[in-house]
Amino acid sequence: MASFMQRAIAEEHHLEEIARDGYAPATLPIVLAAIVGALIVIVGLALGITLAAYYW
Repeated sequence: MASFMQRAIAEEHHLEEIARDGYAPATLPIVLAAIVGALIVIVGLALGITLAAYYW
């Protein structure tokens, strides 16, 4: 039982450290990839619409 309590307390401290850091190191690449993906989609749609209107 004491081991379970020690693990629970250690996990709580670990979660506090993660919350204090703000998840910034882990999520920055994900956010940047999402931004780049959104820009590619937007530019692709704009280019597709422009070419469709031009050749129509």
